[in-house]
Amino acid sequence: RSFNRHIVPILFYAVIGTLMASALTAVVVHEGSSLLRGLCETIPYPEALAFGSLISSIDPIAVLSVLSNMGMTDLDTIYVVIFGESLLNDGVAIVLFETLVHFLDDNMEVDEHAVLAAAIHFLVVFLGSFLIGIGSGLCCTVYYWVMHGCQTPLVEVLMFCCWALLPYYICDGIEWSGIVAVVAAGFIMDMYVVGTHVKDEPVEGPLETLHSSSETLNESFSEYDAIANNHKARRRRPPQVRRPIFSKEGLLGLEAKTHIGFVTEIIATMMETAIFAYLGLFLFSSRYHWNFYHVMIAIAGCCVSRAIMIPTLSFAANWITRIQQVRDNCSSQQLPQQGNQLSTPQNRSSKAAGVIIDGKMQLVLWFAGLRGAMSFALVEHIPLYDAVTGEGTRLKSELKAMTSASIIFTVFILGGGTYYMMEALGMAPKQAKDNGASGAGKPSILEREMEMMGLLRVVSNDGPENNDEGDDVTNRFEEEPVEVYEAHAQRKNTPGRPGKPVRRQRKLSD
Repeated sequence: RSFNRHIVPILFYAVIGTLMASALTAVVVHEGSSLLRGLCETIPYPEALAFGSLISSIDPIAVLSVLSNMGMTDLDTIYVVIFGESLLNDGVAIVLFETLVHFLDDNMEVDEHAVLAAAIHFLVVFLGSFLIGIGSGLCCTVYYWVMHGCQTPLVEVLMFCCWALLPYYICDGIEWSGIVAVVAAGFIMDMYVVGTHVKDEPVEGPLETLHSSSETLNESFSEYDAIANNHKARRRRPPQVRRPIFSKEGLLGLEAKTHIGFVTEIIATMMETAIFAYLGLFLFSSRYHWNFYHVMIAIAGCCVSRAIMIPTLSFAANWITRIQQVRDNCSSQQLPQQGNQLSTPQNRSSKAAGVIIDGKMQLVLWFAGLRGAMSFALVEHIPLYDAVTGEGTRLKSELKAMTSASIIFTVFILGGGTYYMMEALGMAPKQAKDNGASGAGKPSILEREMEMMGLLRVVSNDGPENNDEGDDVTNRFEEEPVEVYEAHAQRKNTPGRPGKPVRRQRKLSD
């Protein structure tokens, strides 16, 4: 639901933004190295475009870890937008990188036909991988629908992992993008296998709980009497209603659904840790050609390209979002009022589609563009120059150093400063929660509920005529702090007849 509400800015940043950032980074890298020709080697446009495509991939695991540590959840707009962009743009960046790598050939002439062929190859690989992922997700949904209730939780979790890897190996075998297929299959499996719909259960107070418990007890006795009178009803089993295939409640068992998120998070964290360990071990090896000016140009390309891309696409996304909101508001005003639901401006604004990306959110989006394992894995796939075929690049060592420097800068500098920047902007959710829990000193929901019950009981049972203090009973509670005790402790320590309301006790002063 949150992803659908923010689909416009997510698609803008993930698809158009990745293409735009790749081109801008390539221009900055090529032109910057050309200006500093005497201090560093010039990066040609094929290598610059390949570097721009691989460095435009935002790492979802690094972004998720930073935002989660800040206390953000999928209910926060900035969390959904950043994580959605990082999740989708990996596939776009990978397909674009694999397309541009073919231009690392001395025998290729870059003309209109070559550019058109590259664009067609990009679309075919991207759409084909996406369709394979959708088909794999649908087959996985049918499998779990057929095998619902026939597998143990361990088998359900294992089969879930197997189905998640299946589209990757299919696309890898036909030289398409396995990441795009995995992401597409993951959306289908998350919606219909794991499930996104949670039944809202009403929160009952003590009086409602006691009333419902008595009703449940009476119903239990009536059912027991009915079964005792009819011996055939004991042998009769209730008919099993099969759940629909595409149900938002999911097809996994409760235990498997509980553990699948934990298992996948462990696997993702382990793979991310392995990539960063490899990066740290070989950071200063001979396979890296470090040049200070190359490093500064690469970092400047990452920052400048994202600084131009975010405001430009935010303006376009906000324009489309405002049009959708106006259309939804107009349609809600024309609809007749149904039942007791009033067509108020609050209801219309809550149903309006999309969200506006303001200046503060744009600054957070620029800070949260962390590069990580995907960029480092892609730079390793750049072929070295082959003198016989003329394919590959002679600058792979320089590109690896530039990629490693960009990853370190974005993760440690930008990722480490994201919290302090959001705190300065007043957008840190964890700080707000801590202040609301400890600074304000507000009582909990249970304490407020018990306090109201105690006041109602005092007024209803004692009344002003039976109570000497009369109306001063509420003032007495406000003068000094009181302590709310557990219900069972009150029954044990308070004398009196059964059913007599329990008065709150004063906190003894030292």
